[in-house]
Amino acid sequence: MAKPDNHVDLVIVVSGAPEAVRINRHQTLEHAVREALRESGNKGQRPEDWELRNEAGQLLGLGMRPDEAGLFDGHTLFLSPKAGAGG
Repeated sequence: MAKPDNHVDLVIVVSGAPEAVRINRHQTLEHAVREALRESGNKGQRPEDWELRNEAGQLLGLGMRPDEAGLFDGHTLFLSPKAGAGG
């Protein structure tokens, strides 16, 4: 029997560019946002200054775990700056 995989592979679109992100199922979406920001060259940005939405446009809380947000391998999420943040 195969050992269960404790990771989820997501695609997070940051400023129009898709970034592949792998996180542990027990980590929060904030960790996924940090990884996506780092991969996209927005390393110094704070996750709190960004909004994470699913394909239906629903806002996802950064404190949620992937299973709480109904996410599984291959899901695409969209990360955009909050209105008025960073300026």
